[in-house]
Amino acid sequence: MKKIILFSAIALLCASVVFAAGITKKDLAGLKGTWQGTASGGSGISVDVKLEIMNDTEPLQGKLTLSKIPEKAKQEFNVQDPMTGESNNGKITSAGTIMFLGASPTNFFEITSISKEKKLSGWGFFNGFKANITATKK
Repeated sequence: MKKIILFSAIALLCASVVFAAGITKKDLAGLKGTWQGTASGGSGISVDVKLEIMNDTEPLQGKLTLSKIPEKAKQEFNVQDPMTGESNNGKITSAGTIMFLGASPTNFFEITSISKEKKLSGWGFFNGFKANITATKK
């Protein structure tokens, strides 16, 4: 029983250290550039994503383009193909993520992780369409 409690305590400690690290200001230089991938959401909808980060200091300037939007999604969420949004307010959050707010209060995008292999993960909400995003730096 003591071994289980000790193991659990160590696992929680390690998890809290990993979570606390998150994205930091030193990661911003590697974020600048063009990222391409996919956004997948409800109803099995998947679209192409292009994320352009213009600078490497806060506030970050970014442009997100969703393309190859299926006809069903265009009608359901009242969007055009391509759908583009720009933001000049990307900030590192206290949770170690980067949040971009769109012109509309219902549109936003959050980068949750960046790997050394130049892979980015995040999620966003666009005109009622919630999507998980994965992209690779080009």
